[in-house]
Amino acid sequence: MAQETHNRKGQTVKFRDHIVDIQTVNINGIEYLCLRDVQLLFDTVRAFRIDNVQQAFVYDETGKYLRPRRIVARVDKVVEAVESMKHSSNDTDDKLDRMDVKLDHIVANTQEILRQIADVMTQMYELHEFTTPRYFFILPAKHSDMMLIDTVQNWFQTHYKLYFLCECSHDPRQMQVAPHDGYSIKKGRDFVVKYAPYLRTTLQIVQVLLSAGGLVIPQLGNAAKVINNAVPSRFQEPKYYKDMQQQLEMVDNLLNKVDNQGNHAGASVTDKQKSKGTPLQGAELREIQTYLERVDDKRSLGNLYRIVTADGHVRWVCREHYDEASYNNEMSKYINEFEAMGGKFNKKTKEAFINQVNTTKENVEMMCKALGKGFNIVKLICRECSIDEDHLEKLLDIIINRSSIRCLNMGSVRVRNFFGITKYTCQEMVAEFNNHSLKVRFSEANRSGNTMMLARLLLQNKICRNLDFSASDFLDYESDVQRSLETNAVLTDLAVEYSNNIDILNSILSLKTNTLHLKLTHSLCASPTFSHFCEMLKKNKKLLEIDLMDPSGLNDEACINLLLDTLKDQKPIKHLSLHIRNIRPADKKETSLMKSLQKHGFISRLCISSSLISREFTEALLYASKEQSTLTYLEFYNCKVKKDDKAEMQSLYDNGSLPHLAFYEEPRWDVLLKETNGSLNRGKRSSIFNDNGSYKFVQLVTLV
Repeated sequence: MAQETHNRKGQTVKFRDHIVDIQTVNINGIEYLCLRDVQLLFDTVRAFRIDNVQQAFVYDETGKYLRPRRIVARVDKVVEAVESMKHSSNDTDDKLDRMDVKLDHIVANTQEILRQIADVMTQMYELHEFTTPRYFFILPAKHSDMMLIDTVQNWFQTHYKLYFLCECSHDPRQMQVAPHDGYSIKKGRDFVVKYAPYLRTTLQIVQVLLSAGGLVIPQLGNAAKVINNAVPSRFQEPKYYKDMQQQLEMVDNLLNKVDNQGNHAGASVTDKQKSKGTPLQGAELREIQTYLERVDDKRSLGNLYRIVTADGHVRWVCREHYDEASYNNEMSKYINEFEAMGGKFNKKTKEAFINQVNTTKENVEMMCKALGKGFNIVKLICRECSIDEDHLEKLLDIIINRSSIRCLNMGSVRVRNFFGITKYTCQEMVAEFNNHSLKVRFSEANRSGNTMMLARLLLQNKICRNLDFSASDFLDYESDVQRSLETNAVLTDLAVEYSNNIDILNSILSLKTNTLHLKLTHSLCASPTFSHFCEMLKKNKKLLEIDLMDPSGLNDEACINLLLDTLKDQKPIKHLSLHIRNIRPADKKETSLMKSLQKHGFISRLCISSSLISREFTEALLYASKEQSTLTYLEFYNCKVKKDDKAEMQSLYDNGSLPHLAFYEEPRWDVLLKETNGSLNRGKRSSIFNDNGSYKFVQLVTLV
């Protein structure tokens, strides 16, 4: 291969009235003047003359021009650059030359950008925060004409969606869009102002991807269709590139307007510096999810997986690249060591299995080192094993906070104290780790052991802010659960199943946390329990969000009225999610809901089942979504809605005022079951308008 080097020699070139010196290129000891270097200044140049004699470009023994197209330099002469006298439509080489020039322009203009991006990426990988994918960008949810957006306020009111990037490469030019259809952003103005400096960097990554041949979409091959369908549909359209350029330009203009506001005369030096591309800090990463309108209960942001690289860095990648990353050079070594201690590893499923092993200190140290250096396991199963309590602490610490493990399954695991005596037994536990969410379920056979294992999990947890558990696993141990929850300063979100007793509600609502988001499913079935729950709400000042979107739905008129009446005076509570059944025109349910929607503004997500939707109720829904911007999620199941009312709601969805809207002919429970089984026939829906693809139905894993 020819060796190309640049030196200090220059060739004098004349083009029209311009005379310039252009650096020559030394290839295998011969000085050449390259056509593309001249075209960077004068892009219409097609040939060279010396002393009125046109110079032949260098060619090989077959007569084919060598690339880059070039002539032998004559530094003692002036080379005249010549334009083409006429255009030939069949001149393929000429087109290739122009393409070379265009690519050279792109490379020249992006090298500095790439260096800046690389600096930010290096700093991001050094963060000790691994709970959230670190690379994301925004786009308008629908095509918007910049010429029609005449004020800064209108820029912020445009509906934007957030997309994550798969961290599959050190090179930003090789990154890919995560296989997810994007997340609607709530509080768009606050989000853009807060993250504008970082969005500037990620926007540059996306612009580089597009200019280098388009945004690269993961080739999922034989992956499940549901994941393939989740690849953002707008990126799969072959003719989207021009539109994408316009939408990226729109985001660029939006960020410029934020910069202009930040660089006004009174802005501090710090504020002005922040307008330049900077990495995010850990706290800022943790807050991203609070701005996303609808995040699935499994917290699988972008359908990305956390992996640990051989150098100990954490990355977030799609399933395709998860499989690739799992087979680094150290993988065989870790597998051999794991099997030497009595374990088994399935390379296809990436499940690790330990059975009847007396786990030693050396075993734990080996596993901790391997997990922290690229031994990527999806599921770890431990059966009939024993382990010292302090060794369990170390293992749980690495599993929860810095490993690729997504599921830990324990059965009949004995935990020993300092003297080697069994302190407690974990009879059966399944713990799922996803992003910053921990979902844990135990067998009800040994609630004492369940309580102590939960305490151990929470004691080691440093990154999971969302805890999903079942109250039935801890009956008679509610006070112990409360103490365990309070020892963990990270938790802010609780999802609790079967919380139908007053003791567990007291424990949860008495937590001494700064803020709390609470989700209750299969709960509050009995009227006395519901009444007590409402009384506790009056005393609680920490709750910010309540999710009562139970699969079966609330039907008791008195309970609904009591809840809405209680919450109207609870200022800390900003968001309420509800599923209500059997609403009829002018009944007390409809009256209470209309009042809350129009006057109080705390209902943000609403599912309605088996109901007759009146025009008056529709107007209240439209008002809450369009005028107050509080109602952002609306679904109807087996409801009768007038055609014109449907059309009005759809128009709000179309213009971005209502980010999520769906109509189903079946009951909600049936829809959730069919979606979970992957058998829902979309053709049977009366209509559906959903900005998150199949994402919302993943919720059933938690609900059922």
